[in-house]
Amino acid sequence: MMTPRENYEAYQNHEAVDWIPTFAIDFTIFGSQREWWENGPLTGGFDGFGNNWIPTDSAAGQPALDPTIIPLDDVCDWEDKVKFPDLDAIDWQKFAEDELALADRENKVIEYHTWNSVFLRLGHLLGFEEALCAFYDEPEATKALCMAIADYKVALLERVAKWIQPDAYVHYDDVATERSLFMAPEVYREFIKPAHKRMNDAAIGLGIKPEIHVCGCCEAIIPDIIEEGSIVWQSAQPSNDINRIIEQYGDKLSVLGGYDTQGRPGHDDATDEEIAIEVHRCLDEYGKYGHSYGFMGFRLGNMRDPRILGGAYQYAQELAAKRAQ
Repeated sequence: MMTPRENYEAYQNHEAVDWIPTFAIDFTIFGSQREWWENGPLTGGFDGFGNNWIPTDSAAGQPALDPTIIPLDDVCDWEDKVKFPDLDAIDWQKFAEDELALADRENKVIEYHTWNSVFLRLGHLLGFEEALCAFYDEPEATKALCMAIADYKVALLERVAKWIQPDAYVHYDDVATERSLFMAPEVYREFIKPAHKRMNDAAIGLGIKPEIHVCGCCEAIIPDIIEEGSIVWQSAQPSNDINRIIEQYGDKLSVLGGYDTQGRPGHDDATDEEIAIEVHRCLDEYGKYGHSYGFMGFRLGNMRDPRILGGAYQYAQELAAKRAQ
């Protein structure tokens, strides 16, 4: 019987697994919302870029951007106006000690998650509509800013590699809606893909496995995600043809997700029965391959609500019961 670490490593390598890995249960996550310079303080406030974050009771309790604060009004002025966080001002020793206090490297894969990747940060800086327009209105300046964001992320990763020493690195860039990409695939390939590849190449050079988090229907760029170097795609939603993706690309990319977060099972008042039915659907439909599929599911309520947070453990119980059958 594999340990959780061995099982997840087999999944990352697109090999046969003893059981279906589960998000945040079979591996350990560091970074994420605790990156205050990326996301502002947990209680709300400014991040290191000058964006203001407001806590919410929806969207899993994640903060939302203050729409009245737009740090950059013209992408052509980014070199003069964009303020990147001072990474050397962070007490990395204390941050690492706090993060790694409960680390179990022997039995769990250690993943470092960093939010607000290239496209998301572009939207945070310019405002969403202006960021999309910038691809067409000022392509050269926009490409330069995308690469500057990637370079900042590489500098962050170098410090993470030194102090946290994670096994895997996950950057979050939600470039899609439930129906399709926010931009044409060609635009993604021209502006976002080179920046992602730069980040992933840096991770590989540091001995860290690169993964990516993209919500929404993004199957049009799955080959690009693979070419960028990502070996796992989180949080895959069923608006994508997950079966086809595993069958066609499962020897190159592992899928983490499947749960219908946008549908009834993702509502914060979903019943235990509805959740159990959806968990079992994912295991039966996507887990049948025996490799390259990991389960990820949650309800879109406030993750600080113990009732919502407890759902993660309910998923784990359903998975354990399924394994025992």
